Amino acid sequence: MTVLEHLYDIPDDDELSRLIGAATPHFSLQIKHRIERLLETLPPAHERRAGLEAQLAHLESLANDGEAAGRVPNLPPRPSLAP
Repeated sequence: MTVLEHLYDIPDDDELSRLIGAATPHFSLQIKHRIERLLETLPPAHERRAGLEAQLAHLESLANDGEAAGRVPNLPPRPSLAP
């Protein structure tokens, strides 16, 4: 059995928080794909479905908008960018 064929258990809330909390914009789509595959194995009325779908939306936003999500922190310009 290859890694892609292996069905992993649905992560509990703590595991999911660690997985998504460590997501960066660069890797968020890979994590999103992994959670989508987990969702495919769940029945439509499963209690974890809503939470996982909310996390998918977060990961999609992270991938498209970045960590700042359009907010610019109030920091001085970096020396290489200062006029």
